[in-house]
Amino acid sequence: MPSGKIHALATCIAAGAISPLIYLSGQSIPNALTFAGGCIIGLLVTPDLDVRHWDTHSKTILRRSAGSLAGALWNLIWLPYARFIPRHRHPLSHGPLQGTALRVAYLLALTALIWWLLGYVFPMPALSHLALTPAIWWALGGLALVDVLHWGMDMFL
Repeated sequence: MPSGKIHALATCIAAGAISPLIYLSGQSIPNALTFAGGCIIGLLVTPDLDVRHWDTHSKTILRRSAGSLAGALWNLIWLPYARFIPRHRHPLSHGPLQGTALRVAYLLALTALIWWLLGYVFPMPALSHLALTPAIWWALGGLALVDVLHWGMDMFL
């Protein structure tokens, strides 16, 4: 199994290599950059968030870039998700597309909960007013690509 550092390196290489190909295929620069951003989001929203201990590579990235509190909060946010997944490398978390969909759904549910709670304190617009732009689909494509890459590396390396 490759380490978190190897997965992170592969993610960065994918972002740097695929985005220019997207642009060269006729897509706009914003689409290519959004795809690269989706890949880079994969450094934090990784299939390995299913681990139940406090030492994940995404926590290390956050801790080094934003401080220990950010890393600890990140793991705390993902603790219910890790408890929901039966075991590390389960198909629910590491499956090529269902893992991506489950993590995105988890983030959306957390966002909706926080939005709902904030609505009791501040006037908040309804979430239904937020539009699904093409950029979101490009970012999800980048995230899905690095998840497939992660799965492939776990299976075959």
